Order: sequence, then structure tokens, then C-alpha cells
Amino acid sequence: MESFDVDAADQAALLDELLRMQAVMETTVVPELVEPLLSIRLTMQQLKVLVVLMSEPDGSTVQGLSKTLGVSLATMSGIVDRLTGQGMARRVDDPTDHRVRRVLATPRGREVMHELLAARPQLSRPPLERLELEDLRALTRGVGALLRAMQTEAEAAAAETAAEAAPDAAPDEL
Repeated sequence: MESFDVDAADQAALLDELLRMQAVMETTVVPELVEPLLSIRLTMQQLKVLVVLMSEPDGSTVQGLSKTLGVSLATMSGIVDRLTGQGMARRVDDPTDHRVRRVLATPRGREVMHELLAARPQLSRPPLERLELEDLRALTRGVGALLRAMQTEAEAAAAETAAEAAPDAAPDEL
């Protein structure tokens, strides 16, 4: 039983240290992120709309965007108007229902989002090349394990969402 307590204490200490190191890494890379963020002349709501439009290959309706972001139809219409005015989005007829207008990100809107996403912190060769081989191996194993845990977590969340969306099935009563 004592081994369990030691393992749990070691795990807690390691998790605390990893989170502390993450905070240090984040403050180290913030200066790299500031310039792209400040150079984009979009409000947070406009940025959110562009993110949604980037994830929707067929675009979205103003009504769909308003529901997704939890704002009124009038507010979303204004946001879309400003994005279209800046050449970041465009309205097009829905090919299956010409009464409906869809909103799509334009190439310029996609380019702005790609520039912003390209500014994200990432691993680069120079600091990794400074690591001792054993540290590099350990880091590779650790990041691989973290990715597997994150994928498992994402799959579990997707399964839970699918289960919640499925119609209630009648339980077998035998």
C-alpha cells in the first residue's frame, strides 16, 4: 500500500512540474504570438466567425453562425457585414436552396487565419538539437504517450457526444 502512496505522490509532483514548465514555455513564446495578433484588424467575434467558417467546407448561414456563437441574428448579421466589407467572407446562394444565403471564408480570410495559426509556438530543431540523446528519446516517448492519451480522450468525448445525440433507445426488457 505504501508503494501506491509513493507512486501517487511522484505522479502529483511530476504533473505539477510539467504544468510549471508549460507556464514558463508559454511566457517564453508569447512575444512571438503578440505581433500577428495585434496586426489582425478583427474583433474577437469576427475572429470566432472566421474560425467557424474555416471549419465548415460549405460555409454556414447567418442563423447557424448566430446559434453556434450564441449571439442574436442581428448581431451576427452585422459581424458578417463587417467581414464581407473587409473581404474576409462572402455571401453566396445555397446551391440546394436558393432562398438561403451561405457565408464562406474568402481566400483572404483563410490567409489571415493561416498567418495567425502559423504564429503558434511549435517545436523547432535548434533547441531540440541541444538535447542529450537520452533526453531526446525520453521527450519523444513522453510526447508520444501524451498524444495517445489526448487521442483517447478525444475519442471518448466524441463517443459521448454521439451517444447524447442518438435518440433514446428503449431498454431491453426480458
